[in-house]
Amino acid sequence: MIKPEQCERLTRKARKTLEEYGLGNAADLLLSSSRWGIRLDVSTIDEYRRTGNSRVGGNPDLPGNMKWPLTQDGVPMTFLAQLNLVDLTPYTPNDGRGSLPERGMLYFFIGVDEPAYHIEHRVIYEPDAHNLIRREPDGETALGKDDFVAHSVTVLPNLEFPTYAYIDSLALNAIAAPLSGGTVAVEEGGLYDRYLEFESSWNHPSTQNWGGMFGYPDGQHPDAEHQALLQIVLGEEYAYDEQACERKLTEHYGGDEKRTQQELADTLLLLKIDTHDAIGFQWWDCGELQFFIRKADLLAGRFDQTYCSLYSS
Repeated sequence: MIKPEQCERLTRKARKTLEEYGLGNAADLLLSSSRWGIRLDVSTIDEYRRTGNSRVGGNPDLPGNMKWPLTQDGVPMTFLAQLNLVDLTPYTPNDGRGSLPERGMLYFFIGVDEPAYHIEHRVIYEPDAHNLIRREPDGETALGKDDFVAHSVTVLPNLEFPTYAYIDSLALNAIAAPLSGGTVAVEEGGLYDRYLEFESSWNHPSTQNWGGMFGYPDGQHPDAEHQALLQIVLGEEYAYDEQACERKLTEHYGGDEKRTQQELADTLLLLKIDTHDAIGFQWWDCGELQFFIRKADLLAGRFDQTYCSLYSS
């Protein structure tokens, strides 16, 4: 878990930065909605001098008996990243949202990234990070390109604030109204516009950043968890209707609306992978690839129960 002193340091830095953006009066509200997670940056280009390190792009280090994952059409999936859990466990969230095995490797592979929902993929957990062998795919992979540049990965603790779709603009307006002597509309700017500027700089502080875990997904609407949970639990495609989705889930959970809301809250962003020039990742129009998992499946180590989608503006 993230050490208390690291949490305190990041929280102090966040509060100071919020004040610099004129958001000091909203700091408590915004900090209460922030999420602890893991930030993933590129380090140096990985020249494969060792195996089992955390790596993004390039080729993976796999157990000798592991078969390269294939799509339903028998095409090799494209390797995205391997994460050594020894690197990650010191930075897992201490707020109960996410917990990972202490050791082993986590691999991410993808098939064709069209359409942008229910993307064919594989997340593989290998408990033993020893005796791995660097492997190359047998032929062209599903994405039709095998030139993602391998980079070693730097792992950092992260305090992530709500993205555009997830910020509570009404609550921000409620704070802004007394300050302005009246009602402040979202479109009129004020705290809301300041917050969007803050979020952009805080959540994307460096061009080294290529991904993150257990934070907020990018998007236009706060329904990525609805889409993921509906597919994982019921195997149904999301019709972009939150209420209809919740009705289906509630029916599945025996009419228990509280269970539905809790399951949605416990649908976690296992990994997001951003468009990144140095690696060669380009998700449509500079978009973001997103992998989701239910908290119960995460705790049980069921990484085969995941959902993958893509957001692009």
